[in-house]
Amino acid sequence: MHRVFRAWGWAGVLALVVSLTASVPASADSPSFSGRAAAIDGRVLGIPIVVSDTGPLESTGGAREASLLAASVPGILSLEVLHATTVGADDRSRAHASVADLVLTAGGHRISASLLTASATASCGPGGASTSGSSEVADLAIDGQTYQVTTEPNQRITLLDGSYVVINEQESSGSGNTRAMTVNALHVVLSGVADVVISSAHADITCPSQPPVTCRGNFVTGGGWIDGRDGRANFAVAGGAKNGGWWGHLQYDDHGGSGTTIKGTGVTLYSGDPTTTRRHIEGTAEMNGQTGYTYQVDVDDVAEPGKGMDTFAIKVYQGQPNGQQPSYETAEKLLRGGNIQLHCR
Repeated sequence: MHRVFRAWGWAGVLALVVSLTASVPASADSPSFSGRAAAIDGRVLGIPIVVSDTGPLESTGGAREASLLAASVPGILSLEVLHATTVGADDRSRAHASVADLVLTAGGHRISASLLTASATASCGPGGASTSGSSEVADLAIDGQTYQVTTEPNQRITLLDGSYVVINEQESSGSGNTRAMTVNALHVVLSGVADVVISSAHADITCPSQPPVTCRGNFVTGGGWIDGRDGRANFAVAGGAKNGGWWGHLQYDDHGGSGTTIKGTGVTLYSGDPTTTRRHIEGTAEMNGQTGYTYQVDVDDVAEPGKGMDTFAIKVYQGQPNGQQPSYETAEKLLRGGNIQLHCR
């Protein structure tokens, strides 16, 4: 995919910069936005645990993000490739969260899953405000028993001691021009021990009397997994421009033989033809904990949901590319789980 972007190079960068910096100031004809996403939010043994939380989106819109390569509470909780984003602009507010390789051990229970994602959208249209939401939970196991997860919202599993787990927890509210949606991929309530939400996304919007302009897709976010160079590879990615600078993050973990991990430390370029669904992101990175690397990521938001349709590719170089071979590379791959999402400017 990299060569596709280089075919027109800086024209794409300039087109996006013009689009991204030509925003209209908030007015009575603009929506009021709200959004928030978090990888983990709750309490375990009385200890608050909030990880990779974007914080609240401004009412005028914008974009917020948070990510981590890994997080843990020894003996209680571990998870990898944490990702949370919320974007509000033009005619909609969106939030997305994802985590990989969750293991929660508390109150005599053990809960695990290989991927948990949540997405929430609130948008304006001719008929007023509307909402939608979805989640994905892969390889869920509770106390050694595996569970087949469907797309139905609010699936509840009650355990013998009265504890329970809610899968794809969804709550919507509002009417007319104001609506809100919250999606939690997994909500775990262990009696007297824990109340934890994993992958939480919230979006709401208050629409003006006249529908605002439609989305032009000038931020991109995503999380999920692909078949990496050496095995299953989880990723979290975001890119765009904000307040006159580049914006976003990258977290990547290849679970194969090499065990390669890549942690973005800054975005240095975001490009792509705004009339297409492809985007290109470049930045600085650490690879396997060592500094001095740069990365190039190409994504394509082909369809909703993204599993089996959207694509992700990555190249990592020691220093600048300068014609050298990548230190790590995975060619364009279909997502085996998760989603790539283009957003409004």
